[in-house]
Amino acid sequence: MGHDRRERKERVADDPYEGLNLEPPEGGYELWRHRNAEKMGTKGWSALYWARLTSGGDYEIRTLAREGEAYSYPGGVFPKAAFERLYERVDFGDAEHGE
Repeated sequence: MGHDRRERKERVADDPYEGLNLEPPEGGYELWRHRNAEKMGTKGWSALYWARLTSGGDYEIRTLAREGEAYSYPGGVFPKAAFERLYERVDFGDAEHGE
């Protein structure tokens, strides 16, 4: 069974960036966003992760915390080629405005 456009619109978050803590965790993390975030339409998902290269050349990722949360959570290690294919580096201003 497929989803029609009305169902999809209901799943899309009004502002997935609202309330995010955009202060990076210690240790050289940079902000990355899923390249197809707008097309996915997952409600409440910002499509943003903190990521840094490991000594092995892959990316260690962490979730973004919401305002008031103590810290972000580890998300594991993501192979470099796949991560860079699916995610793009963004700066704080772009993320805050969903650009």
